Amino acid sequence: MPMVLPRLKFLTLFTILGCGLSGCASVPANSQHDSFADYAESVFRHQNAVLSRLMMLNEADQLPDNDIFENTEQAMHDACHLLNEYAERESDGEHMGLRFKAKVQASIEGCDASIQKMEALMAGLDQYQAPPHGHP
Repeated sequence: MPMVLPRLKFLTLFTILGCGLSGCASVPANSQHDSFADYAESVFRHQNAVLSRLMMLNEADQLPDNDIFENTEQAMHDACHLLNEYAERESDGEHMGLRFKAKVQASIEGCDASIQKMEALMAGLDQYQAPPHGHP
């Protein structure tokens, strides 16, 4: 039962975001989601998973110290800041205007793309850090 409450909170959060304007926002053409609220929730959860993975790699000193990696990570943070701000405000029970909600909606596809770029860099990192086949 404890997993139901967080799920309902996220659904409420993203239903408000997805349909908070006049009419519901549309889902990107390449998305497998039925509603904008589902898409927004998926992007939010995907970003959290990528950030968790980044923290684990950082703690294990497996993150490269280069500009490409740092710039991509910063671009992801920048692209997703409105979605994160929305989630934080909603969690705190703050009222948000329609203009802010529209800005959040307009930013989600860019956030999604930046998460995918960061994830692709991390996948390349895994490839280079994996031991050669047949070696421990």
